[in-house]
Amino acid sequence: MPSSESSPRPKSASGACVLLYDGECGLCRSAVGWLLRHDTRGCLLFAPLQQTLDGEVFAGNALPSQPISSAVLVMNFGEPGERVSVRTDAMLGCLGVLGGGWALLAAVARLVPSLLRDIAYNWLARNRHWLFADGECCALPTAAERARFLNI
Repeated sequence: MPSSESSPRPKSASGACVLLYDGECGLCRSAVGWLLRHDTRGCLLFAPLQQTLDGEVFAGNALPSQPISSAVLVMNFGEPGERVSVRTDAMLGCLGVLGGGWALLAAVARLVPSLLRDIAYNWLARNRHWLFADGECCALPTAAERARFLNI
């Protein structure tokens, strides 16, 4: 949930690709785990939407301040060329960052109009809490993985 409070951005994250995700959603946490396993170059950083960082990102990029139930990818985090994408564009952007075959898959998926992709994404977002376990428990990240999560 976006917050009106603003915290200074972590300097170590400047210029990075940051995925904001719903930390209370089982599907979202699973997607982050998958990305951690496949991002062998360590290009992606992660932060739950429940942190204060999202309010600053949303305000700085003219996104709505009401609670958002969507993945948000911030490219060039904290830089003048910062770009934000949401829903399927965010997820395909993550695949693009992974490179190789994943970037090719993202390019092919972008041939489908975003309106159609986002209809499916929005349905999944609305139903994710009942389709996927939300529980309080999740796998603990390793020390190397913890370094890739922004804690504000």
